[in-house]
Amino acid sequence: MINERYSFRATGDQADRRLDRVLRGLFRDVPLGAVMKSIRNGSVRVNGRKASGDFRLSAGDEVAVPWTRDARGIISDNNDEENAGGDLTLSTLFRNEFLWCVDKPPGLLAQPDEPGGDSVITRAWHMLGWKRDDFRPAVTGRLDRNVSGVTAIALTYPALRAISEHMRNGAVKKIYRAVVYGKIPETGRIDIPLVKDGRRNIVCAARPGDSGMDSLTLFRRIRFKSPYSLAEIELVTGRPHQARAHLALLGFPIAGDEKYGFERHARSFPRPMLHAYSLSFPDDSSLPGIEGLTIKSPMPGQFISFFV
Repeated sequence: MINERYSFRATGDQADRRLDRVLRGLFRDVPLGAVMKSIRNGSVRVNGRKASGDFRLSAGDEVAVPWTRDARGIISDNNDEENAGGDLTLSTLFRNEFLWCVDKPPGLLAQPDEPGGDSVITRAWHMLGWKRDDFRPAVTGRLDRNVSGVTAIALTYPALRAISEHMRNGAVKKIYRAVVYGKIPETGRIDIPLVKDGRRNIVCAARPGDSGMDSLTLFRRIRFKSPYSLAEIELVTGRPHQARAHLALLGFPIAGDEKYGFERHARSFPRPMLHAYSLSFPDDSSLPGIEGLTIKSPMPGQFISFFV
């Protein structure tokens, strides 16, 4: 594998990315240690010169590596085979050349938990017929398996970087809707730092002395029909399981969410009744074609049926 050099020119989706990260993503069949060693000893060259791992590429840079073309990690077709005859389609809420927002059904992972496994992103690759290895479309925020609703997929690296940065800064407004047990107040805020309990795979309220993650949730009650409320929830921060944990800590667990305190009552539920209702992007020039845009996912009928 190391007797023949292969070279390529950096594309626009590889521009401004670190050399080591581009190579790790592009040559998935080469061990990480071998990638880093080749960068350090100068076997990897950028425009004929040795470059450090943190060197940021520009579009058009010529990168030579000591591996063959066949060492590239091309997207596998295993997902097509394993789901032959199954429905691999995703429902589109919005799409342009930079972003694809789909309506994630409950029960589907955002990313596969094993190679070739079914997920939003592997279905997206399948529907796009994606074979490029310089960049792979990626989800910009992960919904839990049993949560439905708006899921954003970046179709270019600049879009992925810009959206991810705005999400980290809290500039992307994320609104959820949930059926909760009890009559939740008309409006409120939950400002409780959270810590992860890895043993139980849940998050909990941080105790004094814990280095908890700042977590802020805003909510309002839309409807109430005893014993359930329909609540609208804004995640100002985007911590794992934040809505589920915060509502349970307030005493209004999400219906069907037994992991976070909901106990079975007269009705049974197929899943936690939490739905990603909308994503709103800031009016910023770094988000071409989606600046100021709001994408909504229709409320599932099973949510509405509680209040008619």
